[in-house]
Amino acid sequence: MNQTRTPPLSVALMDSHPLTLLGLSTLIHSVNHACEISIQELSLGKMREALMYQSVDILVTDIQSAEENLQEGLEALLKINAQFPDMSIVVYTSCHDGNELRTLLNHYNISVIARAESLTDTEAYFRQAFEKKRVLSPGICSDLARINKTHRATTAKLTPSEMSVLRLLFNGLDLQQIARMKQLSIKTISAHKCNAMRKLEAKTDSELFLQLNNAFQGGELHD
Repeated sequence: MNQTRTPPLSVALMDSHPLTLLGLSTLIHSVNHACEISIQELSLGKMREALMYQSVDILVTDIQSAEENLQEGLEALLKINAQFPDMSIVVYTSCHDGNELRTLLNHYNISVIARAESLTDTEAYFRQAFEKKRVLSPGICSDLARINKTHRATTAKLTPSEMSVLRLLFNGLDLQQIARMKQLSIKTISAHKCNAMRKLEAKTDSELFLQLNNAFQGGELHD
């Protein structure tokens, strides 16, 4: 009787420190001894090139290296994610910049684990991520929570008209429907939305709706 064997997960590792790569390799094999480390690179730019020639199931990476600062690393990582949407990504980082980390939140195949977690917890988070579960470790959630506090202070600057438009947008209405409901021009409703986005420092609709989700859940925005 033939038995079908599940192929081992192939993993790519990126870190600018060779010793860290060795430690990550050891950690990954302790989490899943059947994993194969297929690629190891010292920068995200080199990793992107390597992935063009060899596909992997999971990428474990930092978001900056000796060759890339934080912003460059994030841009490179998001390009990799766009090119290889079926690949799971585990960001293992010591970055505490919640403003930068939140750019990863809209990508549900990206897990983010803080390097400050205990070894036992880190192993558990990696195990979950390797089971294709989305992981945001407590250290990362803490960094993001500090940003949410700043956003809560910012929402207090919104006018009642801006808050009303945001609530209706969040509930699924489009600008045309809101304009008809309020008997105002689309230009006026659009202006309320744009002003609110500027005050909330939201550059895209995805960022806006993420902040609205946090704000409405916390009860900061009300009629």
